[in-house]
Amino acid sequence: MSSDSTTSTYAEPTEASPVSVGRPGPASPIVEERDFSCAYDGDVAFGTEPEMLKREEILPLLQKVEKPGRYTGGEFGVPYKDAYQARSRIVFSYPDTYELGMSNEGLKILYDCVQRRPDLYADRTFLPWPDFRQLMKEASIPLYSLDQHFSVRSFDVWAFNTAHELHYTNLLYALDLAGIPVRREDRTAADPIIITGGTAVSNPLPLFDFLDGIFMGDGEEAIVEIMDIVARGKEEGKSRKEILQELNEVEGLIVPDMYRSTLHEDGSILYHGPVKGKRTYRAKEFAALENVIVPSIAITQDRVVVEVNRGCGQGCRFCHAGFWKRPVRNAEVSNLVRIAGDLLKRSGNDTITLHSLSIADYPWLEELVVEMAQAYGPEGVSLSLPSLRVQVKTIPVLEMTSGIRKSNVTFALEAGSELMRERIRKKSSEDNLHYLIREIFGRGWDLVKVYFMLGLPDRDGREVEDLINSLNALGDLARECGPRKKVNVTVSLFVPKPFTTFQWEEQKGPEFFDVSIEKIKAGLRTNRVHVRHPTPWMSWVEGLLSRSDHRVGVFIEEAFRQGASFDSWDDGFRQDVWETIMARVPEEWKQLWMGQKPGGTPMPYEDMVDGFPRERLLRDFEKFESINEENMNPPHKQALKESDFPPELLKPVIIPEEKQKRAGYLRLRFSKTGNFVYISHLDMMDALRKALRRAGLPMTFSRGYNKHEKFHLGDSLPMYMHSEEEKADISLYRPIQVEDWTEAIQEQLPDGLTLKAAEFLEKRTKEHPSAQPYKLRFRDLEDAQRIFSLLQNAPQTVEFEKRDRKRKRVRNLPRHKSAMRKHEKNLAESIQDLSLEGSDIRFTLTLPGAGGLSVVDLLDRYLEIPREDWNVKLEVWKMPV
Repeated sequence: MSSDSTTSTYAEPTEASPVSVGRPGPASPIVEERDFSCAYDGDVAFGTEPEMLKREEILPLLQKVEKPGRYTGGEFGVPYKDAYQARSRIVFSYPDTYELGMSNEGLKILYDCVQRRPDLYADRTFLPWPDFRQLMKEASIPLYSLDQHFSVRSFDVWAFNTAHELHYTNLLYALDLAGIPVRREDRTAADPIIITGGTAVSNPLPLFDFLDGIFMGDGEEAIVEIMDIVARGKEEGKSRKEILQELNEVEGLIVPDMYRSTLHEDGSILYHGPVKGKRTYRAKEFAALENVIVPSIAITQDRVVVEVNRGCGQGCRFCHAGFWKRPVRNAEVSNLVRIAGDLLKRSGNDTITLHSLSIADYPWLEELVVEMAQAYGPEGVSLSLPSLRVQVKTIPVLEMTSGIRKSNVTFALEAGSELMRERIRKKSSEDNLHYLIREIFGRGWDLVKVYFMLGLPDRDGREVEDLINSLNALGDLARECGPRKKVNVTVSLFVPKPFTTFQWEEQKGPEFFDVSIEKIKAGLRTNRVHVRHPTPWMSWVEGLLSRSDHRVGVFIEEAFRQGASFDSWDDGFRQDVWETIMARVPEEWKQLWMGQKPGGTPMPYEDMVDGFPRERLLRDFEKFESINEENMNPPHKQALKESDFPPELLKPVIIPEEKQKRAGYLRLRFSKTGNFVYISHLDMMDALRKALRRAGLPMTFSRGYNKHEKFHLGDSLPMYMHSEEEKADISLYRPIQVEDWTEAIQEQLPDGLTLKAAEFLEKRTKEHPSAQPYKLRFRDLEDAQRIFSLLQNAPQTVEFEKRDRKRKRVRNLPRHKSAMRKHEKNLAESIQDLSLEGSDIRFTLTLPGAGGLSVVDLLDRYLEIPREDWNVKLEVWKMPV
């Protein structure tokens, strides 16, 4: 589901609400009819009991995968509730990896909406990367939830937020891994109801065969309505079909079970069933979350996101989000400042992103930036802005946000000529962009990002040439402004989307994009512009899925069966699979779904979703066609004036000088166990930093370009290793009474990090022990005795080959050969204080800096215990010195 939307118009279900491409006349008889309703398993009562997986089943797999922290759960802020007592249970997913899913704001909002209700239970799951998926399949472990490790199949509802058409195969990937039939017709009362929302399902037809519900619009209110209907249905012993019939009454929710289609002799197709309007959430604030989960690993958007408004009034003709998320709803400044403060306190983050489709259109932007910066800048919090309009008013705002850290500056120009920008209604001037970039470079920024688009409706055939000229002009500008100035350009490939002015345009193929991109690269005469672009075949597949009807479902499933998944990833996209699939799509269907159509042609989805009159889109399309060089109205030239810099914007907020001076240190000693065994050293550092920010500890900030809290951790602890005592020295700008802070710090530490001791130091004393105690805790006594014997009888030295990353590569030798070096280490003398207590082996090991070897080398090279066996056959513990 989604938490963003636009207009709210709802038509009562009718007996036959037709949707068609080229509606048939009386002379076009029906040749095929399909009813989308399913029998399921009859009158069997819907629902099942929660099924919790054992932790012991999952742990052995985590030793063998990339980023095991994706799959552990147990993050700070998870609200633990009794799932067995809940009236209904839902699991939320973003159909991609943990890092992307935990960055999705819509999912956070919906999760919070359900968790606020004490009688409802919500959980999360995300897609495992193929390495973990393969291991799960081999071990017969189904997809499970993160909060309490329940089998996903044992939930009542599974809700996705689908942001991209290339996620469609991932939906099937997730269902299959959970042991749920991918097709609706094969599901029973024991399977959850599968629903999705998001901008990628404004055309719901491609997913008709797979999903039980497709939601249109804002989901804050609807998600609770859905859960209440399911709860009542379970309490009354209703069947799956009966609950789906009741869900059909939820405004904005399309239930495929309620539709039928007719295929006619002239090739047109009609859909009959309820006409649904989108839901619009109208409030004075968005995303005021009570349940804030802090990821234990780095995610894509690791910051506080404040939703400034929803919707966009610019009306760019190519922009699906601009049409889909109307109307514009602005949040009040005071509410935004309050929400930001609450989220900062709950998360420990130090960056606020102001989220908006068009931030420059927010009517109180300067006031908001000033209040945010003054309230949170002195605490080391920086502000980040999304893609900006080409307007001079953005420069004072950027200056105000640059006091703590200089955020990225991004502009969306989209096209290389004034004429094309006028046609697509992108009111941006290249002269004004150059003026802004020159100003920004002159104010200390070294990098600017600019977005362009390729494949727009180009009636004059000048698109590529204009784009080359525009890029070269940006390169010349960067060279004029200084030796370090650069422009990063992203060229996205245009895909016509439903309910936009360009929904009747042709989807250009990969051949066009390949040739055009080569021309652009060949025409670049500057190294100051770096150009990135997606794979052309990805846009071709996106085009296939965007405007098609239900018949494309068979090709989505076939692509998944042949191995397609993570199609939105450059290194995950299976072009070979999609080439095979595309060859199987009939040419007349390709033309119907991806070809040029006369303006005003009925589309297969348009009457199923109310609120986008074809006549309105057609009038705008005709305006687009009528624009030429004689009647265009380009933006006027802009220049900064003194009035653009009100006094409150002239001086960026900075961290006070006293917070950058050290008054002493807080030395913390803490253990690392549980889920944090699977968290890297860098991620553990970040988790500790956020915990200390949440506790309000007066930490000293660094000086320089990107200011941050100053603290020191001991040597890096290998992943998968437990530790009884880690040490951190935190620089403070004022002395503290330690006993006043220990409880607050412990409350903010995530599960797996436990405070053992704390002391205030006026000066930091460095500790560099020459030896380190360890403990090996074996599962099996015989293994412990065998390893103990090996350690007792260790030879004087041990030799092994090890990759040496510091060595330069030898010319003409394979990389793996030149990167290996022989090592000879003292062994017998390095092992001290050896003892066996039951199945625990204790010893002290001389460290490499003192002539010994690392514990990893001891285990792997001499004892032949690879890391894959840690936490499976034994636990490796670092003990206090």
